[in-house]
Amino acid sequence: MHSIENDILQISTKDQGAELTSIFNKSSKKEYLWQADPEFWGRHAPILFPIVGRLKEDQYYVGKKAYSMKQHGLARNLPFSMIKNDGYSITYELKATAKTLKQYPFPFLLNIQYTLKENDLIVYYKVTNPAKTPLYFSIGGHPAFNCPIHKGAKRSDYQLVFNKKETASTQRLTNGIRNNKTESILKKEQILKITKTLFDEDALVFDNLKSDKVCLQKGKKKVLTFDFKGFPYLGIWSKNQASPFICIEPWYGVADKKKHNQQLSEKEGIIKLKGKESFDCYYTITIH
Repeated sequence: MHSIENDILQISTKDQGAELTSIFNKSSKKEYLWQADPEFWGRHAPILFPIVGRLKEDQYYVGKKAYSMKQHGLARNLPFSMIKNDGYSITYELKATAKTLKQYPFPFLLNIQYTLKENDLIVYYKVTNPAKTPLYFSIGGHPAFNCPIHKGAKRSDYQLVFNKKETASTQRLTNGIRNNKTESILKKEQILKITKTLFDEDALVFDNLKSDKVCLQKGKKKVLTFDFKGFPYLGIWSKNQASPFICIEPWYGVADKKKHNQQLSEKEGIIKLKGKESFDCYYTITIH
């Protein structure tokens, strides 16, 4: 476990999966990050790499060769190396190994950095392709936040407020695979109410949103603001009607459709990274 702090926030991480494990507000004495209660969901904020979501039949092809990989990929279950902790940021590194190459036949270098700046936590991802041939991957975040966070409240007292009016549909899932059905969720609205039944049909999967920020609020009282600028997909999820958390998930990539041909290079949302090049992105959590 590793920690950094400033006058406002303290965060903690762990080497397994380079996973964020705590966002603690020092003045309010409140923990904002879900604490991985296995009764509901035993993770905090896993990193999704080199796929986001589930593969059709948990399998993909590179050319004619088949590979198996479980939902959300390898990184969340692997030990990272902590390569820097300078008091205000923590940086992790994961390199391809003989073991990863059996499931994912590409050399890669993945860096994760957590940086505190006043009441902001900036989560930065960098993928480097050390080879001369292309690297195909997706990447995304899966942070879960305590909801309710106020004493005596319930999850349905909260809402997500986008920074622009949205007309948006979700791509529906069956066993983690997109089933080609969509359902209208927002019609020229900014407010998504976290109703008790909102996740009865699994996660909400949005693309082509106008907004690049969404705020978790209780009435007009802001809990946190999530800036996902640049990410083409956004997932919103909780485990079931009783689970006291909400996930806000920025993605470069998405689960397979049921008719996908399973070629990794043709997967929707996949990033093709040229040899010797790098890709980076970041999201920001602002605690109020």
